[in-house]
Amino acid sequence: MLRSARAVDAEMDVQLSSHEDLALLRRGVEKWNIFRREHADSIVLIYAHLNGAHLANVDLHCVLLVESDLQRANLSCAILERAILRKSDFRESNLRCAILDGADLCRADFSGADLRDASLVSTFLKCTDLTAADLSTARGLTTAQVNEAYGDGRTKLPADVARPARWNR
Repeated sequence: MLRSARAVDAEMDVQLSSHEDLALLRRGVEKWNIFRREHADSIVLIYAHLNGAHLANVDLHCVLLVESDLQRANLSCAILERAILRKSDFRESNLRCAILDGADLCRADFSGADLRDASLVSTFLKCTDLTAADLSTARGLTTAQVNEAYGDGRTKLPADVARPARWNR
């Protein structure tokens, strides 16, 4: 049974610190998303350790999630729109159908990640590691974005996105 966001707030003393935000996220996507509906402003979760976390359908729009560990996390169908994910580790994570529109992924590591059917419209990929990532059916990805990132011959790109020549070495 879903509790109201107000009940969650009462339980969490209304104002959450970064540590408390992370604790709430670890308690489950359902409670987190209720909280986010009431607190749609930006949330800071720096150095978060969410290795292997089950975060399918989580709402992390506009979250500042810098230098965080999300290796092998399940973020399928997650909303990461306009999130700042700089230097975060998403190696081998499931981001199928995730929304990353306008997100800042500068220097983030997505090597081996599954980004099929993810939306990457206007996503900032400067120095992002896409080595062996599967973006074969990603939406909104452009050649210009890919040229800013790192990848290799194992990186799967949509048919309409040109592979940078340096990725084939």
